[in-house]
Amino acid sequence: MRFVSLRPIVIALAWLILWRAAALMEYEPHVSIWFPPAGVTFAIFLVLGWSYLPVLMFCSVAATFWENSMYGSQQPFTTLVSTGLLFAAIHSFSYWLGAALLKQISSQQDSVKIPNLILTFLILSVCSSLVAAVGGSTALAITGIIEYGDIMDLWVPWWVGDLIGVVVITPIVVSVLGAFYPSEGRWITKHFKPLIDDAPKAPFFYKLMTASAILFVISILVSAYPSSQIVFMVFFLGIAQMWIVFTETATRSFVSLALLSTLTAVFVDVLGLSDRAMVYQFTIYLLAANTYFGLWVPHILVDNQKLRRLSEQDILTDVQTRQFFIRNVHDEVIRARRYNQPVSMVLFDVDNFKAINDNHGHIVGDKVLIAIANLVKQEIRPSDKIGRFGGDEFMLLLPGDDLSGAIRVAERLRQAIGHLYIDDFGDIVTCSFGVTEMKSNDNFVSAFEQADKLLLAAKKEGRHRVKS
Repeated sequence: MRFVSLRPIVIALAWLILWRAAALMEYEPHVSIWFPPAGVTFAIFLVLGWSYLPVLMFCSVAATFWENSMYGSQQPFTTLVSTGLLFAAIHSFSYWLGAALLKQISSQQDSVKIPNLILTFLILSVCSSLVAAVGGSTALAITGIIEYGDIMDLWVPWWVGDLIGVVVITPIVVSVLGAFYPSEGRWITKHFKPLIDDAPKAPFFYKLMTASAILFVISILVSAYPSSQIVFMVFFLGIAQMWIVFTETATRSFVSLALLSTLTAVFVDVLGLSDRAMVYQFTIYLLAANTYFGLWVPHILVDNQKLRRLSEQDILTDVQTRQFFIRNVHDEVIRARRYNQPVSMVLFDVDNFKAINDNHGHIVGDKVLIAIANLVKQEIRPSDKIGRFGGDEFMLLLPGDDLSGAIRVAERLRQAIGHLYIDDFGDIVTCSFGVTEMKSNDNFVSAFEQADKLLLAAKKEGRHRVKS
């Protein structure tokens, strides 16, 4: 309980510390390269909800007084209070609205597509920060902190600074809050699951140093040649960032993004690059957007791998599916004919399988199929193929085996299956086999029909036998 009571204090301190850091990196009054507190506010509303409004109101008012002290503006107390409250209301409402909409949209369906969620977040970030910037600069004019004519010069850099703060800081804060308070952050963790759980730290630091060095060198060149177009070389930073995105964890990708954003603000301030600040700002935003969509690419690869596995491997028995097996037959037949080698097919199924399901249940029936599939995979060669054709029916492809060799394989499997022990099933499991060698004029369909006829003949003759 003591830790929970400290939560608002910790969040308030984090917000104010980040605000002070942004203030130190201002390149014009009220304008910084990026504004991290905007991301903190968005993340708080996203994970913890509306209940933290008093904390954010306090932070906004405290920041207003702190800024007055920094600038030595000597504004009246009432002006500072009204400015702080008005800024707090606009700032909080803007990011609460964006966070609430994002949370609502993501909960409308059980499975939200990752690209849709990313795109929604980026759009809502743009809209929320725009409202916060226009509203915030107007609030300063209403309370007399700035002139009304200054609004047009202020709102665009304010907007971009807030926008960068949201897209860079929000995922980091959400990750931290979700780790400490999984019940509140569970909704987002179900959509964003790490694909790389762990990786060595040394290569990550090397990549960070490389990206930082690129940014530093470009900034030095921009400072040395202010009238040239060298500033646009900063877009090459995207290569280093995507290198990190595709080889490191999602958390490290966002840490890298935050570091590059901070270094950008420092270099702009220290090297006097305020005239090119907007180029740097939009570069950071593009880096952030590319990072989000770059993190989605591995999800696509994983999804494709899952779909490919589903199309190639039977879920229950982990042998090849019918469609994938047929493709393999086609390829193996072409190869066998090219090298004048024999190839045979074996079709087999479980005797009285319907009775097993009826008398023992489908769970036991599944265990029987799994046990048979595992045994066959152990008995056959790596070059042989096994596929499940539906229900209790399996097929073997035996490259390099003529009819006599395939019969020996089938007979060995028949005997081995007869000695299987299966949990919750006390009876003996038997199988019937149909064996055929593919002739020069055979294709899969004709060979399958022949094997199927032989299998039916084996069953008619009493089951538990090999027919060729």
